[in-house]
Amino acid sequence: MYRYTYTQMKNILITGASGGVGGMLAKGLAKNGHHIICLGRKEDRLIKLVEVIKARGGSASHVVADMMDEKAIQHAGESIIQDVGSIEVWINNVGVNNHNAIGPSWELEAKNWWTEVSLNLYTAYLGSMAAIRLMKGKDYGYIINLGGGGVQKPKPFGSAYGAAKTALVKFSESLNLELEAEGLGIKVFAFNPGFIRNERTEILVESEVARTYMPELEQILKYGQMSDPQDSIDLIEALISGRADQLGGRYFFADDKNIEEAILKKEVFVKKGKNLLRVNV
Repeated sequence: MYRYTYTQMKNILITGASGGVGGMLAKGLAKNGHHIICLGRKEDRLIKLVEVIKARGGSASHVVADMMDEKAIQHAGESIIQDVGSIEVWINNVGVNNHNAIGPSWELEAKNWWTEVSLNLYTAYLGSMAAIRLMKGKDYGYIINLGGGGVQKPKPFGSAYGAAKTALVKFSESLNLELEAEGLGIKVFAFNPGFIRNERTEILVESEVARTYMPELEQILKYGQMSDPQDSIDLIEALISGRADQLGGRYFFADDKNIEEAILKKEVFVKKGKNLLRVNV
């Protein structure tokens, strides 16, 4: 069981906050006393999310930007700094599992496969670069990337999504090592929030292509154990508390609820290379 004394208030930016997991994380972290900067493309949904957070006593603001547009992200970051002064945590939550990128890989349109990879991987790259440039001045901050299905085991008929999320986990480790080599106090983590019920997952599960190639998803949604968003919120709180800094670059599963054990035994985790992607030969 998690036992947290929540960290002092931080300015936390969440990309893709207008719906799905991003909105859940925004509400949960705001409840813990953080100021949440909700970034996305759909301003009407961002405004509604901010209103909900404020109505519940939280603090939030929003900024509109397309995470595939480098200049738009840069402009958004600059405007945020002018507004709130700093960003301590940047969560790259943008991710998609498009219906047109599900199926036998050789039957998919190449542009759809690559779009799926880009929306999950390139957005996190652009977000991470923007975050580092904004955090370097204070030599402090946390970047958290969302992994997902396909990282811990193959994702047949979802090769684009699985490949992108796996690359994102390895990118997170590499980026953290680069920051350490440069002597910068910015830490990078990746984590898997699990299979969380929301509008997007329900639409995916009910689609014809998912029922054809991923029928197990419907069974989990109807009869299985779904992931609890609170586990992701608790995990993020631990990662940005400073107590897990020695574990930077690693990949965690919110469902495992083992972050406290990892922190307690961090020297062992580091020595054994736990929670890192490796090929065993």
